[in-house]
Amino acid sequence: VIVNGFQCIPELEAISCADSNVAPFSLPIEALEFTPPPDLVVSPFENGDKERRIHCNVELQAYEQEKLAMMQREANAQGLKFYPSVSAMATRFLNSARMDVKKALKSMQATQEWRKNYFRGGPITDSSVFEDMKHGIVYFTGRDRDLRPAMVVRGRRIPYQWYREKRVDRLIRLLVFCMEYMLRYLVVPGRVENLCVIVDMKGVGLSQVSVSALNEIHRVMTHHFSGRVYRFYVANVPHALSMIAGMVKSLLTDRQKQKIVMLRDTKELRENFALHHLEEDLGGTRPAIKRFFPFPLLAGPFEGGCDTGPDAAAVAGVHRVLTATSVVGHLWDPSKSRKDNVAMEYSPQAKDILERCRLVPCSPTSTPTVEGAATNNSFSTEDELKPQGDQRHGDEQRRDVPARCELPRYKTEASTEEGTSSSADQVELERESTPLEDAPAHLRSTELDRALGPPEDAWASVCRSPRVEAAEVEALAAAAAAVGAGAGALAPGSSGRPCCPSDAGSSMAPHATADVEMGPACRRIVQGGRTPCLVA
Repeated sequence: VIVNGFQCIPELEAISCADSNVAPFSLPIEALEFTPPPDLVVSPFENGDKERRIHCNVELQAYEQEKLAMMQREANAQGLKFYPSVSAMATRFLNSARMDVKKALKSMQATQEWRKNYFRGGPITDSSVFEDMKHGIVYFTGRDRDLRPAMVVRGRRIPYQWYREKRVDRLIRLLVFCMEYMLRYLVVPGRVENLCVIVDMKGVGLSQVSVSALNEIHRVMTHHFSGRVYRFYVANVPHALSMIAGMVKSLLTDRQKQKIVMLRDTKELRENFALHHLEEDLGGTRPAIKRFFPFPLLAGPFEGGCDTGPDAAAVAGVHRVLTATSVVGHLWDPSKSRKDNVAMEYSPQAKDILERCRLVPCSPTSTPTVEGAATNNSFSTEDELKPQGDQRHGDEQRRDVPARCELPRYKTEASTEEGTSSSADQVELERESTPLEDAPAHLRSTELDRALGPPEDAWASVCRSPRVEAAEVEALAAAAAAVGAGAGALAPGSSGRPCCPSDAGSSMAPHATADVEMGPACRRIVQGGRTPCLVA
């Protein structure tokens, strides 16, 4: 079987977790809606270097595609076979090897061999690590403003007995379990593929630092989970340990060193995290966590500095929307259509869950039926999730929002009141018949084109945010005018990040006309009547 251009063999199961031990908010709906801006897909470093962070279900650059093709040909010529998950990592190995095909293929073979040996006896089960998880050595606590999961590592909690018995294997097993959990339940290919690691060094003494153990951990995590860490935040480093920092850094690559942020104050984390996703000793407002598994993940919002607490109306269990195959992702194949390249497989449960989120999969050329989601189960991520309305409950009036406007054609839908027939009011503008240049001015933005790159990647979803009621584009334009500053009142450009319901210190007043409360975090372009929402 050929997968991602490589000969593949059946995957070994890596993790087994009872449904009751999968955190309800492992995957928030915001992660399915999120569209990473270009600098999160390929991130620049201060030294001028850059690194691809998003690898699957996204178009590669020409030189990357060329190197990948060379790697595929060489692997097939040698008769090499890989697990599908390893084949999907090919560009990560190329990235780590700085496009050296032979070196990347060697690393790929090493990971294949490691996974074959490590999981030969069966997957890591939740029951097998349950007792060790109680120590709180490593756990997931939330997500940063770009929806990346945050893993907390607290070295002082490693039992003394582990040091005495040199049981670094138990720590590695915990880390591997966490990484495999992330790859199964916390990521969305093409949208969220990385994590942040917060390392708390408080209370760690020299006797607890083993360079050989660190080297072994580094080998497993760096070589076999290549390119997964976006940033390391290191907090509370004792003075004694700062003296051996050079020794530890010698284990890291140049790019890994660029990812390290040494925190002088844990409150610095607030810039990138909503406060309820951080414990109090890490600069947040969340009380110290006592139970570490199932992972204590909370709902959004996720905007940095947001202090509103978790959204009580957020829908749990969104991780059930995607299948185990879908979350692995796939590499770009230039011989396939764009729609096929970005396609993802939805589970039979997706329909009910997305409807509770007021979203349904929506094709850019047609609106698939709910039965299609259950039978075909395959939609393009470019098809997008079409908002049905906001998440307000009770007797509050719901309002439909425009469907995704897509280049080079567009399609939108008139808003309807809940409980009324939409057949008379609904307006379907099929993208086959209506060129973008004929679209209304408020559905076009040359500024957006420049900000997000090529036309096919230019539009983020016009979508629902958990705490911001979306209004019709005309109402948003009117709201901007009411503020008095027009286009200058709202920051142009796009961060592609989720909205925060309030921004302390914001000079903007609530936009009563559109019934929308918008702060700097809610990036909307309102220029000349054009109001595409970039909350993705």
